[in-house]
Amino acid sequence: MITIWGTSTCVWCKRAIKLCEDYKLSYAYRLIDNQEKLAELQESLQEVAPGATTVPQIFWNGKYIGGYVELAQEIENTRNYGDGEI
Repeated sequence: MITIWGTSTCVWCKRAIKLCEDYKLSYAYRLIDNQEKLAELQESLQEVAPGATTVPQIFWNGKYIGGYVELAQEIENTRNYGDGEI
């Protein structure tokens, strides 16, 4: 499962969602709409990308991917995308 953290006005978040839909990949969109959600994201990023300040922030099966560009590269470079393996 792909987890996309983002905001409602983020163009790259919307593109990441579209990319998942185009490839029929299972995803969850986590809207950062309050301080509690922002704190949850920051906690998730603490070890893998502590200085990250942009969205989207994307995880695939718990592995930190990065943003939209990294997600697109991961899909392109992964033969078995969507089957639970990276």
